Amino acid sequence: MDRSISTLGTSPAIRGAFVLAVVSLGVAGCASQDWSKEPLAVSVSAANYSEHSRAEVFLAVNDPGKVNPMPPEASVPSKPVFYGFVPGEILDSDTPLETVYRELAVALAHRGYFNIVYQAEAGLLPKRVDYLLKVHCGVRPWAIPTVRIDHVTWGDNGLSSNVRDPRSAAALLSGPGANPDSRAGETPEEAINLAMLLQTQNSAGTMGDGSSFAAQGASYASEGFSDGVVRRTYCLVVVEAFRFEDVWKKKDGARCVWATFIAVPLHSGQEFSSMLRTMVHAATPYFGETTNGLQTYQVPPGKVLVGNPVEVPATGAAPAPPEQAPPKAQ
Repeated sequence: MDRSISTLGTSPAIRGAFVLAVVSLGVAGCASQDWSKEPLAVSVSAANYSEHSRAEVFLAVNDPGKVNPMPPEASVPSKPVFYGFVPGEILDSDTPLETVYRELAVALAHRGYFNIVYQAEAGLLPKRVDYLLKVHCGVRPWAIPTVRIDHVTWGDNGLSSNVRDPRSAAALLSGPGANPDSRAGETPEEAINLAMLLQTQNSAGTMGDGSSFAAQGASYASEGFSDGVVRRTYCLVVVEAFRFEDVWKKKDGARCVWATFIAVPLHSGQEFSSMLRTMVHAATPYFGETTNGLQTYQVPPGKVLVGNPVEVPATGAAPAPPEQAPPKAQ
């Protein structure tokens, strides 16, 4: 009997998450593995919503992923872009939010983005604010570490989408309003509850829409929560960019311009702080860009070495990127 694992029939995004899980395991599968000495499987998903239609974003995000791809050439805007950080969903971790901000500021400076607070602290207060960057970060269970494909707005820009699918297994279990973002995945308890519910129903019984449980059982098993992908624990950093003027005028209706989702599977003995710099460094070329599927890199683990953000004048031409890139994780 062939006992190999097949991903046929699953979506490219699911296959990308599967590849990420395999890469994160590497050659070591035993519980006693010293993960501090193993490469980190850093995945990056990004979308520039202002440059692509929703259909184009959907296709790009769900494109088959790549392992250790050549990163894109980092572009720099013709003039400095000034921004402020805003906290989003701040999850449990061993790292202060300010440390996450500092690490992101160093990386974003290489892309021509400069933080207004750090500029002001250096005596170089900008005369304008271009963007607000909402940051979600920390450790939490997740299934498919990709950016959202729906219309992310200032009033609905959490990690999970509010878009509901009434056909989902969550809707079957708890009603349409309980349907989660499919990227978030299912817990083992949710999977068990679903299996128990399907088994205990009479095969001739009907659902609320008149269709039989037997006829829809297979559909729920495959679509369910993230096509049946069970969640695992990730270290996450998600950045969502909004134009300051849009937020000022449209409030909750302001649309996200671009988003970047950075993730690393968390193993026993690892901490968010030991992976933060490596995660942000790997994602630097992708801020403001659109990836074709998950871009997964095997990079050495590192320590958080907080650098100083680059200082630029408040006016004038954009400065050249810093001569020295943030040090790679050792």
